[in-house]
Amino acid sequence: MLKKEVDALQPEMLEIFKDLHQHPELGFMEHRTASIVADYLKKCNIDVKENVALTGVIGVLDSGKPGKTLMLRADMDCLAVQELSSLYYKSEYPGKMHACGHDSHVTMLLATAKILSKYKNKFTGRIKFVFQPSEEGTPSEMLDTVAKAGYTGQGGAGFMIQEGVLDDVDACIVLHVQPTLKIGTISIAKKNAAASSDVFTITITGKGGHGAQPQKAIDPVPALAELISAIHMLPTREISSLETCVISIGKVETPGSVWNAVAEKVVLSGGFRTFNQEIRTKLGQRIDELANNIAKANRCTAQIDKKTGYMPTINNEHISELIVESCQKILGKNNVIYTDVPAMTSDDCGAYLSKVPGAYFWLGIGSDENAAPLHNPNFYLAPEALSIGVIVQVNIIIDLLGKLNS
Repeated sequence: MLKKEVDALQPEMLEIFKDLHQHPELGFMEHRTASIVADYLKKCNIDVKENVALTGVIGVLDSGKPGKTLMLRADMDCLAVQELSSLYYKSEYPGKMHACGHDSHVTMLLATAKILSKYKNKFTGRIKFVFQPSEEGTPSEMLDTVAKAGYTGQGGAGFMIQEGVLDDVDACIVLHVQPTLKIGTISIAKKNAAASSDVFTITITGKGGHGAQPQKAIDPVPALAELISAIHMLPTREISSLETCVISIGKVETPGSVWNAVAEKVVLSGGFRTFNQEIRTKLGQRIDELANNIAKANRCTAQIDKKTGYMPTINNEHISELIVESCQKILGKNNVIYTDVPAMTSDDCGAYLSKVPGAYFWLGIGSDENAAPLHNPNFYLAPEALSIGVIVQVNIIIDLLGKLNS
């Protein structure tokens, strides 16, 4: 019966999905998307609250029977990426693209809400459908607007929490698409689902000069080389091998300098990821110490700018198991991957799961083994994956609320 319901919704889902894909919006600017979401939920006779954390939308479906409240999150924002696909419904906005599948998350959660609105007799309690802004972080042009609205954190999840989205929530489920997994499969971590993400930028300043007379200058480049090596040694020499962490330095530059000059300054930017708050704190402290001491040893000065990113996403093991059981019934045991291996990517939904029990899992959307990854300008989501995501979500909701209320 559920498959027939979802099949009947397929044309409607495709229309919504393609429309959203053509009209991507950056974080805290998802006004068009939010309007589509709110209108759709209202037509399903779902109670709607709009303009939460600027552009967020919350829909509440009450069964009329007392019980637990289960929350599901769909993120709405796009990435600042120029789409390179040849799809007829490719992005119409230059430099903006749904390269992380958030358009599909919105589409699938809307369809899930519509189906469940017809079958309130199938569950007890309440379902909260949360359409969240800015999972990819706050765009620079929105920093002042967000700050004036009273939020200083990173990502829309924290802002939604500040606005009370979790006040009556007992558990939270988050689905995310994954092109490295084939269609018809899901993958879920038992515990560590996604890592924290913190960013640092270090500016080492010396004294510029002519490349032919380095003795009259103070060269920051040797300090840069030492610092890169020292930072890369942290995970292997100062952190236990039993811990999971990674450090990446992705950008190095000598602003305004040329090949035959001693640069005035050098700038490097990178980030580190882990699942352990103590390790997270230690890495931040040690990067500060290394930057200042190595710069001083080379007669330079260091300025360190750090941005605290997302919390790690830690699954509740009991809820992870319940999701596995639910998905195995509809997808088959061979198509449900239950793993101890964490993903080192990050998602701001870790903020939700730090306050209420829940789980984050991946829905396979890969059409072939060479599928472009997330955040790639050639990212593609096979539309047939949408119906599987809806079926998975509906089943998880019914099964999980049944367990939570038993």
